[in-house]
Amino acid sequence: MDQNSFQAVPNSFVELDFQVLMPSVVSIAQQAGELLTVFYNNHLQSSINIETKDDQSPITAADMAAHELIESALHVLTPDIPVLSEESSDVSDRRQWTRFWLVDPLDGTREFIKKTGEFTVNIALVEAGQVLLGVISVPLKKQVYVASNNLSPHENQPKIAYRVDADGSQQILSAHHVLGRKLNTAMSRRSSRPQYAEYQQQLTQAGFEFDTINAGSAYKFCLMVDGEIDLYPRLHPTSEWDTASGQCLLEVLGGALVDLDGKPFQYNQRDQLLNGAFIAVIDRELLPAVLPKKFETEIHHFK
Repeated sequence: MDQNSFQAVPNSFVELDFQVLMPSVVSIAQQAGELLTVFYNNHLQSSINIETKDDQSPITAADMAAHELIESALHVLTPDIPVLSEESSDVSDRRQWTRFWLVDPLDGTREFIKKTGEFTVNIALVEAGQVLLGVISVPLKKQVYVASNNLSPHENQPKIAYRVDADGSQQILSAHHVLGRKLNTAMSRRSSRPQYAEYQQQLTQAGFEFDTINAGSAYKFCLMVDGEIDLYPRLHPTSEWDTASGQCLLEVLGGALVDLDGKPFQYNQRDQLLNGAFIAVIDRELLPAVLPKKFETEIHHFK
């Protein structure tokens, strides 16, 4: 679908038709994924220029190219809905926004640079702090995961989650119920900090066995909704654009993403865009058993 073919959608909650909106956002994520794949394949053959942002995180030309594509396409699709991207230059008035797009054009820049292939495109629609629509594209797999967490009372817009595969077919995603005490547990490749060992010890003492699965970026959320991961603890900071789409997918499928007090994340409610620690589960019923007790190591709670 060409960018210019998107039809503008009115910025009224009752007028937003998610069944129309979802395919267009999926198409934008696919286009961004195709663009990133070109950069990635070139990077495999040679190298890519890497700069460092003020927060010491890396940025490449691929990040910026995907940002520009997504921001432009979303402005065409929904002219009245602002875009908050990781690479936005000025979002100083964001706290005034009730509804906005929350975008990470290249989630997993470090994985991209290291050539692991585990990077994603994340696009979420946020309304009053809650995620209404979440999309995650996995470019190298040519797959897009999408969920509508419609919070309005209109019955013609039900909650739904599906995956678009490389051949264009749609696979409806289903809830996964975790039985027994063995958990497939996702760990970031940067999870060697002491609090992770302490948390694993807490799980063991609670009678859980776990297999550790290392994966980068929001790709972990995709593995969760595919039934390959049950539990994803994140005990060091992320940013809001890292989690919004994944939280939407999990919530639609009966899972959850919560802070260490068991409260779901809300978005654009604080002065900073950093998230505190969180626990994500594919089955909400797991939460009481896997929420961590107090840590000896300091864990950040961002208010």
